[in-house]
Amino acid sequence: MARLGRAHAHVRHVRQQYLHQVANTLVKTHDQLVLEDLHIRGTLRNRRLAVAISDAAWAQFDRIVCYKQQWRGGQVEHAWRWYPSTRTCSRCATVGPKLPLSQRMFVCDGCGYQADRDRNAAINLAVWGEQHHTQTRDPEERGPVINASRGAGSGPHPGAGETDPNDGGTPPPHPRGCGVRDAREGRCQTSQQTRLRDRP
Repeated sequence: MARLGRAHAHVRHVRQQYLHQVANTLVKTHDQLVLEDLHIRGTLRNRRLAVAISDAAWAQFDRIVCYKQQWRGGQVEHAWRWYPSTRTCSRCATVGPKLPLSQRMFVCDGCGYQADRDRNAAINLAVWGEQHHTQTRDPEERGPVINASRGAGSGPHPGAGETDPNDGGTPPPHPRGCGVRDAREGRCQTSQQTRLRDRP
């Protein structure tokens, strides 16, 4: 049992480190990010995918990206759960029929455009984010977004024994808003709600 517990702990730590690495890469290179509000509970009903989806820890990745982007003064948008990003043509905006998971290529029935389904969805989400953005980065809040190591660049620096937003495994603070448009449970609040709450 002890060996099994150590194996599970190792897998958990590897997953945690990977999620933080990917999140750090995203927030360092993008002022604005758009994440899909997937119906995870519904997808877990698929017995063939339930284990893989649970192991991917999508909800945890969403939370990590949100608070790391807040630390850097960026913005995170959550696209509507039923937004047809996968079956909408990124070239002519034609909404096609539902695609099975086995179909990896998107083919538009209107203009004939063909692309990888994930790439097509990413382009649609980027356009959606531009149309629904609510704020821009404050350049004085956290300094420029650069691949700077700890102690370099502008902005506050942690002292001895402290952690910073780039440290993997750092638990999130209790945020007062990170530019997320919705305020569902477990997510950061909108900047508008924060401004209204902070008024005297």
